[in-house]
Amino acid sequence: MVNLFSWRNIPGAKTLFAMIFMAGIGLIVSIVALLYLSLHLISTKSNDIDRHRTALSVEGAVQTSVNRVWSLVIDNAVWDDAVRKVYAPQPDTGWLYNTWGAGFKINNLYDGTFILDEQFDVLWGSFRSEPFSERDITFFGEGLRAIINANREALQSGEHIYAGLTRTRAGIAFIGIGLVRPMIGRLQVYDGTRRYLVITRHLNAQILTNLGNTFQINGLNFTDGTPSEFSVPLRSAADEVLGYLNWTPRLPGVEAAKAASGDITRIVLLASGLITLFILLSSVGLYKLARGERLARETALTDWLSHLPNRRALIERLDEISARGETDIKSVVFIDLDGFKDVNDVYGHDVGDELIVSIAGVLKVKVPNGGMLARMGGDEFAMTIGGLHAAAKAAAFAGSVLEFFNAPIRLGERTLHMGASIGIASGSLVECTSSELFRRADIAMYHSKITGKGRVTHYDAELNSAREYQLMVERDIRYGLENDEFDVWYQPIVDAVSLKMIGVEALVRWPRRGFGELKPDEFIAIAESSGLIYALGQFVLRRACHDLQPMSDLKLSVNISPAQFRDPEFEDKVAGVLALTRFPARRLQLEVTETYVLENPERARTAIVNLKALGTSVALDDFGTGYSSIGYLRRFNFDNIKIDKSLAGLVDSDGQAAALVSGTIRIASALGMTVTAEGVENEKQLRQLQLAGCDQLQGYYFSEPVPLEALLKSYRQPEAFMDAPVLPVYRGNP
Repeated sequence: MVNLFSWRNIPGAKTLFAMIFMAGIGLIVSIVALLYLSLHLISTKSNDIDRHRTALSVEGAVQTSVNRVWSLVIDNAVWDDAVRKVYAPQPDTGWLYNTWGAGFKINNLYDGTFILDEQFDVLWGSFRSEPFSERDITFFGEGLRAIINANREALQSGEHIYAGLTRTRAGIAFIGIGLVRPMIGRLQVYDGTRRYLVITRHLNAQILTNLGNTFQINGLNFTDGTPSEFSVPLRSAADEVLGYLNWTPRLPGVEAAKAASGDITRIVLLASGLITLFILLSSVGLYKLARGERLARETALTDWLSHLPNRRALIERLDEISARGETDIKSVVFIDLDGFKDVNDVYGHDVGDELIVSIAGVLKVKVPNGGMLARMGGDEFAMTIGGLHAAAKAAAFAGSVLEFFNAPIRLGERTLHMGASIGIASGSLVECTSSELFRRADIAMYHSKITGKGRVTHYDAELNSAREYQLMVERDIRYGLENDEFDVWYQPIVDAVSLKMIGVEALVRWPRRGFGELKPDEFIAIAESSGLIYALGQFVLRRACHDLQPMSDLKLSVNISPAQFRDPEFEDKVAGVLALTRFPARRLQLEVTETYVLENPERARTAIVNLKALGTSVALDDFGTGYSSIGYLRRFNFDNIKIDKSLAGLVDSDGQAAALVSGTIRIASALGMTVTAEGVENEKQLRQLQLAGCDQLQGYYFSEPVPLEALLKSYRQPEAFMDAPVLPVYRGNP
């Protein structure tokens, strides 16, 4: 228990009090002397300070005006509607005028708007609400030309917006320029075509008056002539002096000296009283400081939400043990909650916070004697314990945590299903640092997560190598996305009756990896666990829609990772890709695995409804590998069921599998769903699936996944898929 602070706890308290008293007397004397000595300095320097301050204010006013034009360019150039209008073969001049040209009369934020082409010639312009007919940019002066010449590549790529000053034929103007581009993603223009938005705002008396009022500058005005003591030069982006901004000085020196003289007298009279107050306040302050330092330290070492110790507290405890040279084995148990992000996405962060508090309370009770539980942040907890049986106690604690998560968690009126991935690392702090011990536990936890979640993994050297490999592949994926190393291949889907190709499934490939090609099974899981699946999935969807857009009679199926599906903005991203590629929504089918649907039914149902509202269809992928039921098939209203090859591929050799496939098809037919069988590899399987009533077939019997070029060849020569026999298809009992 920590004792409250008292004077007797401080060695030499009387000596410290005497030192405070003498310091107080010296402080009063020093203040009086400094005030009298400073009076003259205040008088002589006040004007210089005011002049310097005003000069900075003038420069700040100019920069503020430049920034305002810069912001206007960002607000208007980075705009999806503007991209569609200005990159059209014939720009919509009516829209341009109503959107930008009329702004001079409406809000007076600018007086000129112009659209330049890739040669930086004027395509369209409006100056003071009147059409602008000049073609070249001579009107804008050397300032704009300097901005363009200095930043041509950055302007073409759309990386930055630029603004500055220039002298146009209409006078001194603040001017900005930027590439017209979409708000999200890159500009989908693959030739040299570029459109730049230029905005001008000319300097006038009203602008100077407003700037003077805003920045408290008296008599702010502009002149072309010789500068005075109270002026600053106005320079263009081409570094040419356009003129000078002048102001009327206030000369506050004399007034400051008169005001200070009376205050000095009063300060001297008050000094004797202040010394007593100073001593008293200093004494009380020392007491509060000691107590506040203790409270601040407790706050710094405590997690604000769960009121458990935080990461820093846990590390400090291990460091203290290490500093004492204790050689006992220490164990760290690292816990990461499975499904916590879904709780935040579906129910909101308030429910997520409530869940953290509830779980923290349960875990705290399970900590063995001598152990310390901490919240590491987010949905991560850690427990450390030492002693002779540390490893056994850590394992028992981890087992009890898993047992707790096996049951649903009741939170108010909600019942939540959570899980935990746990890693354990043990060792002496003499052999490895506390940070290294945590790193090992984290690696073990990560292995639990990527190998199925809901399990405990003990650290060993092989896990470290696996983690290093994981990090290497993560880096390679990032580099591959940035440098166009990925491709999308396509596997045909054929009609079960005619055997004509009616669609394709898009599959990602990584053929141009610098360290050698990796198969999807080798990098997809890593992309999902690292969060890179969002970017990779968007790439596949965007590329596939672009590739298949000309093939108007083929449907496109794209697999959606559970990580993508739980993204609350996923539906908007799909809509954005469809708009960008102009791919008809009715031709797109998104495939989601039943595992995610079962684990996250509320989010899955919401996403499916939103996706179908866009016009896309949704398929249940890998049917037959999980726990599918008629009830949840009806609830989620899928358009298509894809029977997994592990089931469909056995119809020619396993009577039970054939019966399951037939039953599935009859159920799907009754629910108004089509059925696609995957993994068709021989003619016997083909015949069995045709007789069972499958609507669509897919597999190596027809084609392996192929690059776009091979797909185009097959698309132009459909007889390639017509070699297999066509059998009548039956619905109902055989």
